Amino acid sequence: MSDVIVTEELSTKLRVLLQALVLSQLPFVLYRLPEGRPHLQVLTSGACQSLTSWEQLDTVSGFVLAPFALTERYPLVLWPQEQCVHACGYDEIAHILTKLTETNALYQEWVDKAAAALPLSTAEVELTIEHAPKEQYARDFAAFIKPLRAQRYQKLVLSARFAHHSPRCYIWDNFQRACAVKPQLMVALVQAPQVGTWFVATPEVLLRTSPRSAVQQPLQVHTMSLAGTMPYNEDNLLLEAWSAKDRHEQAYVTSYLTELLGQYDSFATQGPYPVKAGQVVHLRTDLSCEVPAQKGLGQLISALHPTPAVCGLPKAEAQSFIQRHESGERSYYAGFLGEINCASDRGVRSNLFVHLRTIEFLELDDCWGPWRFRSYVGGGLLAESELDSEYAEICAKNRSVLSNLVPKLWQP
Repeated sequence: MSDVIVTEELSTKLRVLLQALVLSQLPFVLYRLPEGRPHLQVLTSGACQSLTSWEQLDTVSGFVLAPFALTERYPLVLWPQEQCVHACGYDEIAHILTKLTETNALYQEWVDKAAAALPLSTAEVELTIEHAPKEQYARDFAAFIKPLRAQRYQKLVLSARFAHHSPRCYIWDNFQRACAVKPQLMVALVQAPQVGTWFVATPEVLLRTSPRSAVQQPLQVHTMSLAGTMPYNEDNLLLEAWSAKDRHEQAYVTSYLTELLGQYDSFATQGPYPVKAGQVVHLRTDLSCEVPAQKGLGQLISALHPTPAVCGLPKAEAQSFIQRHESGERSYYAGFLGEINCASDRGVRSNLFVHLRTIEFLELDDCWGPWRFRSYVGGGLLAESELDSEYAEICAKNRSVLSNLVPKLWQP
């Protein structure tokens, strides 16, 4: 694709324009769907909407960010399609942002500051882990494994947060690198007053619908079961390399989704099969079905979210347990994000992805750093899980997250 190769002149321009966009705190989303082109939406009138019920998703259109658990503190946040300026492709993104400097004085001010302070070199910088959650993770693991071994739950997903510091932050370089090296992932940078700034490269589809030209047409729904994790190497791309524990974990998720979607017409599955996601490999099963038009999209989404891949089984009980016993709030981690009821040339479509492998901006001093941020990762626990192997897994996932920021971490 033409957007893969970017001239040095365009790259320098986008480096300044996107850095200033984050610093200005204007609401926007910059994203690239798997194997797709980059899209930018900047809210230029009104404000991002806070939605408090899943049913509201039936009638809105735009880009949505959802929390792990929908509460008054953590609502659904929507960038309305009709209130945003849109651009597709890096040339058009640069053009739209340049025009924005003509109408938004605050943005123009940050562009000037960022350009004046632009480092002569964007050479690789080091990241420092300010806090690795090993002791906290061990305490949480003990709380989670007890009810699992008492057979109160089939599966529970335990997450952890790492705090990091870097002397430099290059937003454009981070986004372009993730898009170039992880073409199968959904890559996004989102910003709004309600949520702050998040950067994500996620492998997991929550729900994708084929474009439809009329609301009375059935929804052609596609989703996936993604569970089980091993470090990337060629051997682990073979199904027989996977342990019984990983296969069981993946089967639990697939079974739940099959029970949920198997009632609909044209239900089909494919898998499981191993897939590469950055520095790790997962087991994946694809599922699809045809849902009647009268069934609201919001109702279907609420049934899917949170999937057992980020929550556990039984779902409602597992979500409640996680909220009570996991150290720290997940906030928008393990929620979902993406296009909802968006108009395209072929019809209205939705592309929603589970919010995994993510970074939350905490503080960006000056224009280019220092930068403090928090990374979120997690893993599924079964009764046979062991602390050391589970902690090693989340550390591997954290390295995959950081590889969006540090090129040397691309090597497995």
